[in-house]
Amino acid sequence: CRMECCDVPAETLYDVLHDIEYRKKWDSNVIETFDIARLTVNADVGYYSWRCPKPLKNRDVITLRSWLPMGADYIIMNYSVKHPKYPPRKDLVRAVSIQTGYLIQSTGPKSCVITYLAQVDPKGSLPKWVVNKSSQFLAPKPWLHPEQSPLPSLALSELSVQHADSLEN
Repeated sequence: CRMECCDVPAETLYDVLHDIEYRKKWDSNVIETFDIARLTVNADVGYYSWRCPKPLKNRDVITLRSWLPMGADYIIMNYSVKHPKYPPRKDLVRAVSIQTGYLIQSTGPKSCVITYLAQVDPKGSLPKWVVNKSSQFLAPKPWLHPEQSPLPSLALSELSVQHADSLEN
């Protein structure tokens, strides 16, 4: 999806998308979200769970996120990974983010365009219309100065790519 933001600088939107505390105010679907560990100054691993409409079971995901400021434009991308300390929970369905991300392009000092791409396998049995409708609402620290991140470091070797056909549950 693509949206024009008339009174929001690209830098502000980029920062808001990274702020997990503020996300709880604007994302009415979030159940729980937290950062797990830092991989580099521009990459980390995080957890996100969200409410699905009844009678569907709620979902969660562990993702490796990376981001990059490019002048006045910004990119945030993620994909699913497995983390040994965060296995799938019995009360949630572990979804798979194949490739999800944002491109924020500045169109002026106080305006920007955001493009959101989501390639997600929600797992479980979901009608196609539910998947398409939910993608409209599940859009995701101060990333402008990532060296300030207080997250513990994590070796990339501790993770493995989460493929849809290799889920534990």
